Amino acid sequence: MLTRRTLLQSALAGAVLSGCSSGPTSTRPAASPGNPFMVDGSAPVDVAIGEEYGGFAAAAYRKKYAGATLTPKVTAKLSDAVQPRFASSTPPDVLLNGGSQPLELRPLVRDDQLADLKPLLDAPSWDDPGMTVEDALLPGMLDFGRYDGTQRTLNYVATVYGLWYSASLFQHNDWDVPRTWPQLLALGTEMKAARLGPFIYAGAHPYYVLELVLTLAAKTGGHDVVKRIDNLDDGAWKDESVTRAITAVGELAKRGLIAPGATDYDHIGSQRRFLASKAGLLPCGNWLENEMNALIPPNFGLTMIGVPPLDGSSALARGLHVAATAPYLVPEKAKNKAGGLEYLRATLSKDVAAQVTSESNQLTIVRGAADGLEIGTALRSARDLLSVAGDQVITWYFDSWYPTFATAAAEATGQFLAGGLQLSEWTGRIQAAADKLKQDNAVTKYHRD
Repeated sequence: MLTRRTLLQSALAGAVLSGCSSGPTSTRPAASPGNPFMVDGSAPVDVAIGEEYGGFAAAAYRKKYAGATLTPKVTAKLSDAVQPRFASSTPPDVLLNGGSQPLELRPLVRDDQLADLKPLLDAPSWDDPGMTVEDALLPGMLDFGRYDGTQRTLNYVATVYGLWYSASLFQHNDWDVPRTWPQLLALGTEMKAARLGPFIYAGAHPYYVLELVLTLAAKTGGHDVVKRIDNLDDGAWKDESVTRAITAVGELAKRGLIAPGATDYDHIGSQRRFLASKAGLLPCGNWLENEMNALIPPNFGLTMIGVPPLDGSSALARGLHVAATAPYLVPEKAKNKAGGLEYLRATLSKDVAAQVTSESNQLTIVRGAADGLEIGTALRSARDLLSVAGDQVITWYFDSWYPTFATAAAEATGQFLAGGLQLSEWTGRIQAAADKLKQDNAVTKYHRD
């Protein structure tokens, strides 16, 4: 749970929906499993979206409420289009916050302009009245939209992080996928002998390496390792699991397993080298396929694996770093709040989520929605990892809460991997920065349970 400031939570769904009818009370049906928000089926729904897939639920909504009018339109500069409407108390009924210019959500949360989505989570799912909407979602994904324990947004896209490799390259060289960190180091030695840069990363963006370190640390010591980092707990960056993780990643450099020039590449440069089979392993999120689609060679077999654990005693052996992005929200002052909540309920159906995955090549937080779909090796491997991870999904938030501090931690990690810092200097520098941040009363502090 993310704590930002105390907000009054509505106790009943009826209280949340009171005063937001878009038509006479007599036109609204009684609440039922099929219509938990008492939607007026003839009322229009004002849908504002920053990404095309945000409109995919419109067909399902119209099918159920034939008299409703809704025509979602993609607005890349969502902030310019919608912010004035919040200011004039005439916001849309539901939004997908995305595009090139999304809304800044913190001021909206601070001013109580976003509805509590708890009634949505407690409502029967679109697909099965016997389960709630929350039951139909992947575990661990809701915290991304919670503010002081209140669900203000629902982040829809599940972004999976891991290590990428070429299945065809591995097959050609008869290499096995590493299952432990020692196996990864041994594989790197084989790759180096084959005149291949074993490991490549974006030296210009060292957050990719910090992500690897934190994932390995959480796999080793459990969820509390990154929770303590998020909460700026004393000594969190000197935790044994963190030092073991940064030491293990440092072995890549000590053994000469970093591709030449990696420290100078940006993310596109490192990804180009990887796709040209000049390097064997690349840390990145599953947006890689969409970002580099035009440059992926035929039969490359782009495939993701999870970060291998240090050994057999890892607390989260199946642990996988996942971030939920693409927040949906319903404004508190929406004219048709019931319709906005119902639109989100349709968005969280398996059919709509499957369409999103098929057409945008992204995974969603809807449990099992991507199962059985005809998708490529890249997204399929990410999907399978997510399915296996279960309750071992790893999340952290300090990078969005304190971006300046996160940048400093990433830069220190890049310097460490390049040989510019010793282990004690890395832990000392980042812990000192965290301690300074903790004492800085000018910076709003957040908390997770």
